[in-house]
Amino acid sequence: MSLSDEQKQIIKSTAPLLKENGKEITSIFYKRLFENHPELLNYFNQTNQKTGTQPLALANIVYFAAENIDHLDRLEVQLDIIAHKHRAITVQPYHYPIVGKYMLQAIKEFLGDKATTDILDAWSNAYTIIANCLIQREKQLYDLLGDQPDDKDFLPFTIVSKEKTAEGPIYSVEIRRSDGKPLLAYQPGQYITLRLKINGIFHNRHYGLVRPFNQQIYRIAIRQIVDCEPKGMFTDEFLTNYHVGDTVWASLPAGSFPIVENAKHHLFIAGGVGISVISTLVESLYNQGKSDRVTLIHCVSSDAHAAYFQRMKICVPKQQLHLVTQARQVLKQILQVNVRPNETEVYLCGSPQFMKTVENYLEECHLTSDHIHMNSFRPLLSSMKNAVQDQATTKSLQ
Repeated sequence: MSLSDEQKQIIKSTAPLLKENGKEITSIFYKRLFENHPELLNYFNQTNQKTGTQPLALANIVYFAAENIDHLDRLEVQLDIIAHKHRAITVQPYHYPIVGKYMLQAIKEFLGDKATTDILDAWSNAYTIIANCLIQREKQLYDLLGDQPDDKDFLPFTIVSKEKTAEGPIYSVEIRRSDGKPLLAYQPGQYITLRLKINGIFHNRHYGLVRPFNQQIYRIAIRQIVDCEPKGMFTDEFLTNYHVGDTVWASLPAGSFPIVENAKHHLFIAGGVGISVISTLVESLYNQGKSDRVTLIHCVSSDAHAAYFQRMKICVPKQQLHLVTQARQVLKQILQVNVRPNETEVYLCGSPQFMKTVENYLEECHLTSDHIHMNSFRPLLSSMKNAVQDQATTKSLQ
């Protein structure tokens, strides 16, 4: 299937509307979807639904699709992130027609009398093209898991250990397959997905994998959310009610946060528990004998919050390791000294607010966005720049 030139123009003409009202449209979509298919609540993060980050993330990808309808290859990175998340929560091809149906209904409901057949047909075709791209990529990711059907679903794991490793509090959790089979190896920066049933609904959360890996145990870091709203329903349930010896369901590693090969300088910046992901990348370069190219900045509330710091002291030269517990100005000063435009590749992991702040600092250091690689605790597409407005303001179609 392909889009006609006329359909491409129609989709482009709706881009301004999507930028201003995309979140409202996707909020309508989720409402209608869950009303008619409550079983799909098992696939979506309900906390992100309540905070609005999930509708915003979806609105952003729809908006950028409209903006780049002539060059959908520009969405390859974003679509790959989505495909990995979908494989991790076991999304299947038959889900896509359901989602497409209610997405078109949401567009029609929002536009009212302005929802012409031409507009709806154009967006129907565009959705089908994007859905097929995701289905094909997800098939590739499922195939990487091997021939055993069970390995492509959530599997029972046994909790081997659960220990507080830093203030926050941050817990180190180790799990192994309950059937005793060897674990699938993973790449630095990948995550596993835990699934818990709470109040009759399955909830899924992604957690970055922490080294070392011995083919028998996956190690992750979980921060208990106690200092902000909404409180972490999932983390509270797991840390309070799941203990060593208990069974927890998880899917095999997914995600991609690759290191740029042959970069002259790697600058890693972690906010809080974001060090769990960043540490695996740092350790990978250490094992390759490339520590001299590494600078690590870990931003925490206090020294006691610095998980894995002793390990990082081994992997990173002393003068290139920075533990920042002071004002933002200190971080800016460190970045001004360490960022080398055209040489530095930055890897950033933390909360969306933290990453947005650091990204602004990096721009002040004249580092372009193609040298900034991000991994977020929330849907990354919800914090994209020059994207959908977080509050709808108009309902006009120009």
